This record gives sequence, C-alpha cells and structure tokens, in this order.
Amino acid sequence: MAKFRTLDIVQMQDIPRSPSLHKEQQPGLYRKYREDDSDWRIVKECFLTNPKSWCYVFNSFYSLEGEYIDQVKKDLGHDRVFSVGPLRSICGPKRVNPDSDAGCGVLKWLDRCPEESVLYVCFGSQKLLSEPQIEALSLGLERSKTRFVWVIKAEGSQVLSKGFEERVSNQGLVIKGWAPQVEILNHKAVGGFLSHCGWNSLLESIIAGVLVLAWPMSADQFHNAKQFVEYAGLAVHLCGGEHTVPDSDELARIISVSINENIPQKENAKVMRQKALEAVKLGGSSSSNVNELVKELSQNIASRT
Repeated sequence: MAKFRTLDIVQMQDIPRSPSLHKEQQPGLYRKYREDDSDWRIVKECFLTNPKSWCYVFNSFYSLEGEYIDQVKKDLGHDRVFSVGPLRSICGPKRVNPDSDAGCGVLKWLDRCPEESVLYVCFGSQKLLSEPQIEALSLGLERSKTRFVWVIKAEGSQVLSKGFEERVSNQGLVIKGWAPQVEILNHKAVGGFLSHCGWNSLLESIIAGVLVLAWPMSADQFHNAKQFVEYAGLAVHLCGGEHTVPDSDELARIISVSINENIPQKENAKVMRQKALEAVKLGGSSSSNVNELVKELSQNIASRT
C-alpha cells in the first residue's frame, strides 16, 4: 500500500490489457488506507482473504468480461468462478402504468418523441451534483438542442438555475425524485444514457441497447468507464471526477454528436444487448453458470453430510 500512495499513475499489470488509472481515480478504500490504523488493517485483511473464498459469483456475462473471468480462474487455480448476469434482465423491466404520475408521466412524454432521439440523464441514488456542476450540465443540455430526460434528486442542494425548465420546456423533461429508469432506458425514444457508470446502471444500459455517455465519479466507476469506453466500445467519455465542472460547450458538442449522429458505439450497444440476452437464455453462458453453481453447491453440501 505504501508504494501505491507514491504513484500518480497506477498500472495493474496482472490484469488483462494492463489498465492504468490516476491514483485519484482509484476506489476510496485504497486511497484512504492507513497502515497505522487497526480498523483499516481489518479492512485490508478482508480483501486479502477474498481469494480464499470457495467460489466467486459475478453479476456480469462472458461476452462482456470473458477475459477477466478467465484471469480470475487462472489466479485462483480453479473454475468455481461464475458469471450469472445481467441479473436484472431475467425478470425484464417492471411495467409502469403510462397514465400514472410516476416520473412526471415520462413514458407518455417519450411516446411523443422520435426513436432514439432522447438522452436520459441520471447519476444514481447516491451522487449529488454541486451547484456549478448543475449549471454546467444545464447549459450543455440546453445548447446541445437534444431532447433529454434529466432525473435529479429532490434534496434542496439540487437546484436548477432560474428559468431553465421554462427555456427547455419543448426540449426536455426534468424529474425531481424517483423515475422508472429501466422502463425509460428501454423506451424506443431513448438513444443514450448519461451516467456516473455505476455497475447496475451500466448493465441496464446494455439490456436496453443504448450507448452511455460516461461521467465516472468515484468507487469502481472509473474502472467501469474504462471498460465501456476504451475496451468494449459501448460508451463515449464525457468527463470524469466527483468535483469536475465540465465545459458546457464541450458537453453540448459531445451530447449532440452522440445522440444525433451514427457513431459506432450505437451499433456496438445493440450487438452487446443481443449477447446479453443470449447469455441468460436457456443454454446461454450465464444460464449454464447458474446451473453449474447449483450443482457445485449441492455437491459441496453433500460432501459435508
């Protein structure tokens, strides 16, 4: 850990493609670790004992992360590594009555929009944008002339600039509070997802077959964004950093190009959607892994009785 803190760029040479990230883009658990703190030593021991687990189960699928799954098997020295996702796709999106008030009637609003013309904007359940970030994103969305649905938290700190909603009333819809994200992403009018790159959100984008505009902020999000932007070709880098205030004109340009032009990431997203659906079908890689996991667990339990 001492070596980690002395490096500005951390390269993970034992991982396929040897990804590298700035130390500030690493999860906070690594950056905040202190060798002289007994509580942190307990956390470290928990991480170090993970490889001793009897098996690993990942909410992912082989077509997306096969090379990493194979590497984990190689490192552990056994094949009890099961990718069983994307789990949320198994049950499909929960249906919301389009005539209800859920999400400000967003589904009916989307029904009036052309196919793949809308950018869905949401930063998950935990991230709060600062006032300068909200202002920059507001201007970027407005200047992009692109249709959008923006979900922001209802907390007081999430305040839009005066007059913004009125100015974009014919262009976008702002939802303050909860929104039916899975249904929004799967609506035919949605063509992109501006996301913080949390893993669940990224899997939902795959099932919907829409490209991602990546704004990673913390935790595993920079690693996730690198996978989607650089390796899988499913996302476009928008900006990065928990406290970054992006340039509004650059935001507008990237948003406009990503939604309104025929870029490769759009087709890649559609192809990956089909691969994800194949993975969870009977006989698919994830479906087979679930069966194999049950078999291994049953055998393990039987051997102990």
